[in-house]
Amino acid sequence: MIQYKISCPNPASQFLQIELRFDCQAQERIHLQLPAWRAGRYQIANYAQNLRGFTASNLNGESLPFTKTSKDRWEYLASENTTLLVRYSYWAGKIDAGSAWVDDQQVYVNLVNCCFELLGRSTEPIAVQLDLEDYPHRAVTLTRSEASNWMAENYQILADATVLAAKNLHRETYSVGSTQFHAWFHGDIHFDSTSFINQLQAFSSRMIADFGSFPEPEYQFIFQLLPYPHYHGVEHRRGTVITFGPANSITEAEAMEELLGISCHELYHAWNVCRIRPEELLPYDFSRETYTQAGLVLEGVTTYFGDLYLLKSGVYNLPTYLRHLEKIVQRESQHFGWKNASIEESSIDLWLDGYVQGVQDRKVNIYSHGALICLCLDVQLLKEGSSLALVMREMWETFGIPFRGYQLADFEKRIADRFAQPEKITEFFDAFVRGRADLFPVLEDCLQELGILIGTNETETTVFNALGIQVNAQQVIQKIHPESIAHMHLMANDRLLSLDLKADSLHWEVEVERHERKLNLSFAKEEENFYPLLVLEKGSSTALRENWRK
Repeated sequence: MIQYKISCPNPASQFLQIELRFDCQAQERIHLQLPAWRAGRYQIANYAQNLRGFTASNLNGESLPFTKTSKDRWEYLASENTTLLVRYSYWAGKIDAGSAWVDDQQVYVNLVNCCFELLGRSTEPIAVQLDLEDYPHRAVTLTRSEASNWMAENYQILADATVLAAKNLHRETYSVGSTQFHAWFHGDIHFDSTSFINQLQAFSSRMIADFGSFPEPEYQFIFQLLPYPHYHGVEHRRGTVITFGPANSITEAEAMEELLGISCHELYHAWNVCRIRPEELLPYDFSRETYTQAGLVLEGVTTYFGDLYLLKSGVYNLPTYLRHLEKIVQRESQHFGWKNASIEESSIDLWLDGYVQGVQDRKVNIYSHGALICLCLDVQLLKEGSSLALVMREMWETFGIPFRGYQLADFEKRIADRFAQPEKITEFFDAFVRGRADLFPVLEDCLQELGILIGTNETETTVFNALGIQVNAQQVIQKIHPESIAHMHLMANDRLLSLDLKADSLHWEVEVERHERKLNLSFAKEEENFYPLLVLEKGSSTALRENWRK
């Protein structure tokens, strides 16, 4: 059996001490591969940069000559049957939902960060021992075997697991059918945890009802409630980690809605991504980039349903739901990446710049743009007497339960099969998934079908909107509308010194500082509000809307 032991003799150093023990045969070539990325974030992370002091020996203490063959792989040819003991330190100094953190109050680590895969033996069971006596309270998304020992059936399960050992943890539980849910809270709780659990249970129940079953017998929400602003969540098969702050803000309705939103999103991933997964990601190869065109399904579907299930379960009322949808619509209205890259192309480019702003309008956001595509698909399915939720249930039964990979074409086909004229879906995917067409006219029509209107808040029109620029608090230009005249004269990172209309009221006079140079510019004023503040307004109820929110 492969065995890991994790200890932390000096928390102030923020280094974990890790021991890996396993038997090997004479002439067996050992390949130890540390992951370069983790599930849920398709971006190279190079966890090996946090590892130091790698040594290997046999049980007699004799050093073994492992060779580092790449930035995150070590190799050794065994000369005899023996037991190998590998030791190293791992820096746990980053706290978000996918990393590792150690201090005097907790030892928190996502095991994919720091545990090697023994290539060729990835299906063997793995034991994890926690030598962390000073942190008696444990939330671990593995199967417990003894007091301080847990088991993973194989490396894929180990790499999907989280360990939180703390001096203090608060736990709440609830059940839906045969599934037991645990909610662990580390940090200060400034809200009614019983009410919060009731809301978790409400959307959990509704999701399970729509899918027909839950993937696991037990599921754990692990909440890191932080004293400073933070917002991050990561999905796992048997739980989720959510980092959120500031903790004291959750007394306010808006912050609580955000916490519920990310919780619902991550729970939906228990089906979609953790089990309903593209074939290229099944199993995960953590040693290198693994490209997929299925970002629409991975995150677009999940973002759409992560909010919709709050409405369907009664946790949100319609005005609350529309406030959150409004943010997505507003964000997407100000981005023109769809002119330059399809959502399929942007899915592949997650590995390139998918989690940073990058070059202006180079790509689409698979989360928010994908969610609006899914809303349009859902409305069209509802008009055919079906729904996107029913499509996802079929995806669960066909691919998730047997745990076999799908292709994006499988998702498209299951939608098209529900249409009297399936070619309409082919045309939709050609235009908005494979292609670079403007989704907003279709989105506006679909919202009208739901009795929801897109309006403009004219009171929020500013001189910057009329000019076609967005600036920060220091008056530094962050973004310029590509269809404005300003786009021909101003540059991102110019700092505005003055901005006036000429006496004829037809031209702007603008003074900027650009790389320590002062420039005086003049160009025509346009009669357009380039960055309008959009609002979603609830119109008259429609039969389609009632079916949509059921």
